[in-house]
Amino acid sequence: MELFTPRLTLREFRDADFSLFRELEAHPATYYYESACPDEPAAQKYLENAQMDALQTPRIRYRFAMTIRPVDSVCGRITLSLMNPSIREWEIGWALHPDWWGRGLATEAAFRVLEFAFHELGVHRVVAFSHAQNTASLRVMQKLGMRQEGLLRETRQWQGGWANEVVYAILEREFIPGPA
Repeated sequence: MELFTPRLTLREFRDADFSLFRELEAHPATYYYESACPDEPAAQKYLENAQMDALQTPRIRYRFAMTIRPVDSVCGRITLSLMNPSIREWEIGWALHPDWWGRGLATEAAFRVLEFAFHELGVHRVVAFSHAQNTASLRVMQKLGMRQEGLLRETRQWQGGWANEVVYAILEREFIPGPA
């Protein structure tokens, strides 16, 4: 499966993606707001699980490699996962290699995944979680039209202590597709 935006191809992960995916996952800036970077076996397991997810019917998780056309090399990842089937709620999340930050690519990819979720999967609600101090992710959520719904106090271990997390969400009737 592939989704396209003006600059990106969002596609299933391949074995050949490992070195670039590992570079993304091992970069300290990628995981600055998380507890730790995954090690090499964890990154390999993520790719294996992503490939297994693609074979599931019905699918409950989409893990897309973000690639910038015309080059087909991984610059990030974006995930859509079923959270609560009874209310058709899914979670979206993304990570972009720091070399590509500040260019609107995460927002572009997330708009396309939301469009897929609402128009093709019949999703009612999409949520996203972020470290409360991760202003870049919060800006992406806001650009997507998501609204902050809550503050989860001290739910993340971070830099030897506890950190807050925010939850944002958007409903299918609120979604306005991004620029084509």
